[in-house]
Amino acid sequence: MIKLIRSDDRLIHGQCVTQIVKLYAIQHILVIDDFTATNPFLKRIFEKAVPSNITAEALTFDQAISAARKAVDNEVSTLILMKTPLVMQRLLEAVEDLPKDLNIASLAAGQDRTAVTKYAYLTPQEISAVKQMSEDGVHIWFRLIPTSPCTEWDSIKMNY
Repeated sequence: MIKLIRSDDRLIHGQCVTQIVKLYAIQHILVIDDFTATNPFLKRIFEKAVPSNITAEALTFDQAISAARKAVDNEVSTLILMKTPLVMQRLLEAVEDLPKDLNIASLAAGQDRTAVTKYAYLTPQEISAVKQMSEDGVHIWFRLIPTSPCTEWDSIKMNY
């Protein structure tokens, strides 16, 4: 079962494996990122960056479709990680019964990125995707770590 779907440009990192994994009792982490999945060195780092009682796999988007479908139906507590909410939009189209819930965490500042929270900067394309997903009934919320305040998209969407 999918416990959390999270967009975080850092993917697996210290806060993820020390706080989020514990809070959601995660047993498996599915990283959906074409670059990570096709870079053997980076893929190995991500798959080994989790505690020994948790499994992790880094997959391309196309590979992740079947893994996400399996996670919807099984009893393994799964965390899905992706770098951008654009992946979530595509995943919703490809995976029936995917939970309509997205936590957006850290998305770095950069050219053509708009600050949505202190730690999440979205491109115009990402803002458009978030708007569309929200209109389609996806619950979108911004929270960096479990102990930080939560910002609901519905409470800020009028600014974008």
